[in-house]
Amino acid sequence: MPPRIIYGAGCQGISLFRQLEDDFEPPVIHCFVDSDPEKQGGSINGVPVYAPDYLKTRIPGTYRVLVAVGSHYGQIRKYLENLGWEEHNHFEDASPRPMTYGEMNPDFIPLMNEVRRYSLLSRQRLEMLYQWAKNAHAVRGDIAEVGVYKGGTALLMASVLQGTGKELHLFDTFSGMPHTTYDIDLHRPGDFSDTATEEVARLLSVFAGVRLYPGIFPDTVPKGWETKVFSCVHVDVDIFSSARDCCRFFYPRMSQGGIMIFDDYGFPSCPGIRQAVDEYFDTVHDKPVYLPTGQALVIKSAAQF
Repeated sequence: MPPRIIYGAGCQGISLFRQLEDDFEPPVIHCFVDSDPEKQGGSINGVPVYAPDYLKTRIPGTYRVLVAVGSHYGQIRKYLENLGWEEHNHFEDASPRPMTYGEMNPDFIPLMNEVRRYSLLSRQRLEMLYQWAKNAHAVRGDIAEVGVYKGGTALLMASVLQGTGKELHLFDTFSGMPHTTYDIDLHRPGDFSDTATEEVARLLSVFAGVRLYPGIFPDTVPKGWETKVFSCVHVDVDIFSSARDCCRFFYPRMSQGGIMIFDDYGFPSCPGIRQAVDEYFDTVHDKPVYLPTGQALVIKSAAQF
């Protein structure tokens, strides 16, 4: 194992140094490298700190450079590549990062891997949806999803609902995108048509309380839902008119503390989602919270039925 050079003698580099020291077999730390003249020539726990030009005297591959500079990594990568060092082979981004939900909860990983076979959502978005669906356990009302596609996120939420007595209501054409608003949406009728009601029903057949409603929402809403309330609604419709209809139908029926999650809110490929959500929630008290995953979240602050 080649000796390590830590690029960055600030708080991130020092934090990395301490983590490496706690390893079962800690690597040899040859030196720190930092562009701050006040740090150069000094030492950290007896390890010297040099200027970046020191790397010009080192042979790529004889050391492993761990870059701990946060958002400045791109700039350092170019510098190292100009010196002949190869990313991944000779150096890597080693800035501290938060653990993923799966890393913190390994029991979740098998479910996530199964869900991703039937979903286009990223790991990060699935982790968010799973946690908010769990949070809805203590909130009055059922769970609904509009935009089911092949059933991946429905499988995720059905797993969360086991033993709660809540029902999962799933709305989709199951034949692809309906009519779209051409001057707003980028998707076109027929997109995502590679699914079928029977396939989704088969995937979810082991779960009690799952209800499928094929057709165009909200035309497929059952009669007698005037007093129906919901604890969690996942909206993954990709187009303006459908997102608008979801806001109009579900938000007034959300329980206090109920959660609406809008997928694709921050994605340029689905501009209609953001427009529909922003226009609707400009007219009510609660406002969407934009998540770093590109999703938007609205929590009902007061019951309004």
